Amino acid sequence: MNLLVLAGAYPHADHPFAGVFSERCVQALLPLCERLEVVAPRPFAPPLLSNLNPRWKVYSRIVGHEIRNGVSVYRPAYPQIPRLGGAVWTDLASYLSTRRKIQGLHRRVGFDAILSFDLIAAGGLAWRLGQALSIPAAGWAFGEDVLGGKSSSYGAALLRTLQRLALIFYQSCELFEHAARLLGTSMDKLGNDRHLVLSHGIAVPPAVFRRDEARSRLRRDWGVGDSDIVVLYVGRILSDKGVFQFIDAVTSAAQRIPLLRGVLVGSLPGMDETAAVERRLRGDSRLLDRVRILPACGPEAVWDYLSAADIFGFPSRHREGMPNSLLEAMSMGVPAIAFAIPPVQEIEAGTGGLVLVPPGNSKVLAEQIVRLASDPVERTRVGKTGQAIVMERFVVRRNMATAFARLSEIAERWAASRRSAERA
Repeated sequence: MNLLVLAGAYPHADHPFAGVFSERCVQALLPLCERLEVVAPRPFAPPLLSNLNPRWKVYSRIVGHEIRNGVSVYRPAYPQIPRLGGAVWTDLASYLSTRRKIQGLHRRVGFDAILSFDLIAAGGLAWRLGQALSIPAAGWAFGEDVLGGKSSSYGAALLRTLQRLALIFYQSCELFEHAARLLGTSMDKLGNDRHLVLSHGIAVPPAVFRRDEARSRLRRDWGVGDSDIVVLYVGRILSDKGVFQFIDAVTSAAQRIPLLRGVLVGSLPGMDETAAVERRLRGDSRLLDRVRILPACGPEAVWDYLSAADIFGFPSRHREGMPNSLLEAMSMGVPAIAFAIPPVQEIEAGTGGLVLVPPGNSKVLAEQIVRLASDPVERTRVGKTGQAIVMERFVVRRNMATAFARLSEIAERWAASRRSAERA
């Protein structure tokens, strides 16, 4: 099958972490396809605007085409006015601006199907192109795309996408439930012919990996001793991700366990709330040498950071499709504590492979950090149980193979229908 992947975000030189999980999905799909190419539309950034805004300066430097890790990636520009127009730009404007280029690409390659990663940033483009090219278009609901406001322009664009895509994958049951509500029905009535709950999954740790060496090196760099307990957070440095609750909990727990240390990995100054976190750390003497914030790391480096951790903290309170950083920590056998939001509860599912905490409650989060930090046997049990969950249900190559099989079935049916229509 020749597959066209549309991505709302995809890594590039100026932002190598943007859409990194989309790229991992593509790499898992690549061996299954005869041909796979990626289109990741980018906002057009006028020169003057580029000089005024760091984000738009990045947009202006994105190249229109590159071969990235063996995949041809096209980045056609579409117009966008910041803060105005809402989803109009990523929906209709993106299609009108990029359709000629993609139609030309289709004439050269002959795509059998389209798969969009994100229903808002790429879903509208996907179903419109599917209609124009007469091939089936599928989409993957990642999280924020489905959990947005129902009455906004984004909600209207999402509704059109949900109604028109031939197949939709959802990272979690919560996302499926939100989609069903937007469609004015229930999950049971929608069934699984067009709607399937399937996490895109994560890459597993490298087969050859010197974990002890990475642990010793990083802890030495951080000034952390062998007997210290490191509580790690990996993700975007945003208040919505719970970074301040994480800092509060680590600060409180460290009052009872002096050897406790907190590390946050994911800083992108100018693109997140790093400045606010740094002010918080400078303004509280209790945080001196106890909590540090580090730059965002590449996908391969995350395994080193997880090797150095004793506990993983996932304090996000909402708008998570399926928490990939949490799954990565679990895949390494790192015992994890997380706020009990719906997708996290789906992962844990009564197995005891995660320590669940009431969302937003930094006091209970601190208590559970203290409990795990004081009990190495329990840390080992939680870590091993969590690792088994991930390896059974959340491996990207296995889940992409499932998605590919479903999409292939639909593509074959569409092709057979076209042949019958042509004969008639």
